[in-house]
Amino acid sequence: MQRRHQKIIEEAPALNLNEESLKKTFKACIELCKDIKYEGVGTIEFLYENGEFYFIEMNTRIQVEHPVTEMITGFDLVKAQLRIALGMDITLDQSKIIF
Repeated sequence: MQRRHQKIIEEAPALNLNEESLKKTFKACIELCKDIKYEGVGTIEFLYENGEFYFIEMNTRIQVEHPVTEMITGFDLVKAQLRIALGMDITLDQSKIIF
């Protein structure tokens, strides 16, 4: 929800996505990051319309809404980003990230 182009409420995951579409989106995000060898925290944004999703942009940074992701996944994004920036190992088993 936005007011004057500023987010007021962030909801995740989106309630209007069925599980199949959500899994398809997750898979596309993971494949994109693997393909470009992306290391770091980021957000990939999509437009979802008529059962299809379309890539909009990737923000390669911690976003102001990151606490929403941390709350629903139990994964500390800021800690992960700091570890990556310091050259420390980070192990992430995608199957253990549960909403």
